[in-house]
Amino acid sequence: MDPQSDQEPDASPEAMIFGENLDEFAARVANICALEQGGQIAQLEAYRRIKALYKQLRTSKRNLLTPEPPPE
Repeated sequence: MDPQSDQEPDASPEAMIFGENLDEFAARVANICALEQGGQIAQLEAYRRIKALYKQLRTSKRNLLTPEPPPE
């Protein structure tokens, strides 16, 4: 699958970086779920790891996609 096939052709660099961060988040969550389902980590540990990853993703979104306030 072409990584840019899901992106708008004129997407900003920030949007593209956030898209990459989102893809990495999804892959890491899938890995954590596999570890939990395989009995290698507890449910609570999986939850904590996913929650920490989500906080990182949310921060990434704020930093990359939140418009700057207009100058006064």
